[in-house]
Formats: sequence, C-alpha cells, structure tokens
Amino acid sequence: MSDDMRSDDDRLPIFVDSDAGCDDVIALAWLLRCPEARVVGMSSVFGNSSVQNTTANLLTLLDHLGHDIPLTRGASAPLVYPRTSTGALVHGPDGLWGAQEPHDLTGVAEGAPGAIAAAARANPGLTLLALGPLTNIARAVQAYPDDLANVRLVALAGARGTGTITPAAEFNVFADPHALAVVLESKLRVELVTRDAFQHMLLDTRLAARLEAEGSAVGRFLARVLYGYSRAVTHQQGAIAVPDAVATIYALYPALGVAVPATVRVVTEGELTRGQTVIALSARHQAALALGTGGVEWLASSIASPNFDYEAALREASARAPRNASVVLEIDAPTLGEMLEDGLMALSVERAVGE
Repeated sequence: MSDDMRSDDDRLPIFVDSDAGCDDVIALAWLLRCPEARVVGMSSVFGNSSVQNTTANLLTLLDHLGHDIPLTRGASAPLVYPRTSTGALVHGPDGLWGAQEPHDLTGVAEGAPGAIAAAARANPGLTLLALGPLTNIARAVQAYPDDLANVRLVALAGARGTGTITPAAEFNVFADPHALAVVLESKLRVELVTRDAFQHMLLDTRLAARLEAEGSAVGRFLARVLYGYSRAVTHQQGAIAVPDAVATIYALYPALGVAVPATVRVVTEGELTRGQTVIALSARHQAALALGTGGVEWLASSIASPNFDYEAALREASARAPRNASVVLEIDAPTLGEMLEDGLMALSVERAVGE
C-alpha cells in the first residue's frame, strides 16, 4: 500500500508529550512525516525550557509543517521540586536557540492529564511518547488510572550507567524524579529508552548545511535549530546525539532496540543522587532491591544455617520487587541514524518542491 493510500487504521496512533527543545523538534519533524504514524494529540511540559516556551516551540513546528494537531499546555513545574533551568545550557533561553516564533498562548487548551486520558479512550492501541519530564503522565495516571491501564508508554528516561545532567541522572528523570516513580507504580506498560541506548546514535552535523541548501522554509528552520544545538553539545568531531529521535523512531520500530524486562527504582532525594535510576535485571538484584542492605546481610548470615534454602529465599525476595518496566539499553544506531537523516532530507526536499 502506498503512503498516500494508507488509512488511519493502518497507522500507529501516538500522543506526544514533549518539553520541546531542539532534539524534540528534530524528532517530531521526522515523526510528523512518517507514514506509519498518526499523531492524535500533543501536550507540552516544562523541561528544556519553561512550559510557555515549549508550548510556543511546538506551535512553531506545527506552523512550519502545516499540521493542525490538538495541543494542550501541561505542567509548568515538577510534582515536588522547583523547576530546573539547566535545559538552557543545551537548548538556549527559548529552547530552540532563537528559532522560536511568537505565538499567543491564551487560546491553547490546558489540562494535559485529561487530554492524555481522552486520547487513550478514543484510540485503542495508543502509544504515549514522552520526550520530557514525566509530570503530565504521572498526573494522568493518578487522575485516570483505569483509562490508562495497559496503555503503552515509550519514555526517554533513565540510565543504567552514567547520566547526562549529572554523573548519576539522566535529565528527564532529574527534572522530576517523583513523576517517574509514580509512573513506574502505575498500570501503564512502560518502556524506558535510556541513555545507555540513545548516546550511540550520532547525527552528522553537516546535515544542517544540507537542509539549509535545499532552500525550503522547513529545511532552513531545522537547520537553524541544528546549528544552535550542535554548537552547544558537540563533544565528538562532527557528530551530535539526538536522544528524542531515538525514542521516537523506536516507538514506531521497536525491533531496532533491545528492550529487557527490569525492576526500576528512582532515587528522589540527595544532592548527588537525585534522579538516579537503579535498574535490576537479574533475580539476585531484584531481591537486593526488595530486601535492602539489612535483608542482604540476613541472607548472608543465614547461608550456613541447617535447612536454609537460599534459592527459595532469593525467589521469594525477588518476587517482592516485580519487574515494572522494559528497559532499552541497546539500539541499532546505524539504522536509526540513517532513517532520521533520510526522513529529514526528504521532508526538506518535498517542501522545497512544493514552494
């Protein structure tokens, strides 16, 4: 079936929750062209910038692409902590390094949790794609648990290894660790695309010049975003990570990632540990999460006792820390990178021809 003949029933319904910064805009430009996706709604959230800026950034993208997708303004701050402003280090004061265009936000709907729940009710098989802090998603599952039960959530969140904003924490979890904790206790089917995976897909920074050279307004807009973003984050010659694009493409093509069942805990406190995700993949590590330090010491002290069944004790303990997420730790980085670059170039060329 050709792309222009593809019916809505053949497309994956997706609701996007985004703290629209530079990599969000690049990812969503790709998504909105993808013939396999049907974006049924969007909500904004603080994160890479204020919610006012992230809302205006989504409207800027939709204007450039000519899409009329329902947009709801969401949370302006985390569940507990004050809002971090550290996103400006990577995305600039407006979240797009000056590429944001002015918008009147007074007419934008509010109430992201309700919009998310309504999308789940109206679209069987919905995928929630969360590219920023999980505050809106957490409030949605708190207010509408039955509507969101068993809905698939693909979230850019967490790290088994080192973090991004701190050595321990990935940015989205650092921004609102309590929100991820709520989501992990919900009935959502949670898939976390971690830093361990997304750090490996690198985009050639020369793509910005190629997009600009195509001459379309969309190409020039995306190039401007990429120029500012690459200046802020380039640590390797000529290549930048685009985390949100990894999560977005994976949501459509999960075979391009390796997702493993895990028990995930979030550290919500501590100057050095806030936002750290503790990821247990084995039964032994699940048991350690359930028992804590004292319980593990008890196991060790009991091992020599007559008739003590260590394996049974381990099974019982691990069952008390059930797996609550699938964690993406590996991706097919070359294929993902090629798909992103090809999609963005095709978008720019199509718009240049149309203009």
